[in-house]
Amino acid sequence: MCATRTKKFQRNDRLEALLGRLNTALSDVVLPPVDTPEQPPLFIVGPPRSGTTYCMQWLGASGAFSYPTNLIARFWQAPAIGAIVQHMLTDPHYDFRGEFSDLRFDTLQTRSELGKTQGLLSSNEFWYFWRSQFPDDGDIGIDLEKASQDQFDSFARKLAEFASVAAKPVATKAMIVNHQITRLARAMPNALFLRLDRPPEAAAWSLLRARERMHGDTAIWYSFRTPNFDALTSLPAEQQVIGQIATIRQDLSRQLDALPKERVLSLDYADLCADPSFAFEKIRALYQAHGVSLEGENTLPPTTISDPDIPHDVRQAFAAFRGA
Repeated sequence: MCATRTKKFQRNDRLEALLGRLNTALSDVVLPPVDTPEQPPLFIVGPPRSGTTYCMQWLGASGAFSYPTNLIARFWQAPAIGAIVQHMLTDPHYDFRGEFSDLRFDTLQTRSELGKTQGLLSSNEFWYFWRSQFPDDGDIGIDLEKASQDQFDSFARKLAEFASVAAKPVATKAMIVNHQITRLARAMPNALFLRLDRPPEAAAWSLLRARERMHGDTAIWYSFRTPNFDALTSLPAEQQVIGQIATIRQDLSRQLDALPKERVLSLDYADLCADPSFAFEKIRALYQAHGVSLEGENTLPPTTISDPDIPHDVRQAFAAFRGA
């Protein structure tokens, strides 16, 4: 998929090589245990273009969570080490006699493009971490059915180490397991799930435009493949994206509805933007049900998500898929 990306979205090969060397060196790092209370991780799931990046920015700005920043994500084999380095570089409490006085990151940026944020402390999608922990599915995701218990244990341990640095639960995107939540939830019984949703046509239209920006061609798939990928790619692009969104939403409902209600919270993207303070109280209540008191609060102002101006022919193509 990287080979089809437009120039703007191509990877930096020199950076990839440098970070590969760093993470090879960190692959066997195990931090000494820290006596901190259990911090259930929060996994954000949902269809692409449904507000998951905004959600991560919102949670990061609240101060209640450890979250993968653009710096920490570069330490994908040992995110706790990345978190320690980040604290050392950016927390004024660790600036000994002005040694790091030229480094100041007082304002958390909220700009993003196709899930990619700007700024050292802005949230990162963290896919390198997920892929480093679990078997590759031969495509662009992971295969949890092939994962061993040792791999799940390592994954959980590294998240716990990450959480222990700031003594805050980890929140991270998890759309890479949209179709494998049942397996993850069974292997990690303390994990909590936050589902982001958006009206299907709005998400599909945004996804169609994301294909154009990422690949220069709406016919080229964007985001993780769905189980019915082969069938969908035989359809016109407009029907592919509405089918992609529909498949993910159905799979999420089937899996999350089967979990205990106290492990799942669903938020609508527009509702989250309109009243982020109320939404944060729902997050607080989710953790309180597990005996965890979140420190922090909403800091983002309300915003309005306008209905997209979807061309008539695209709406007809969406409708044709639903009527098939």
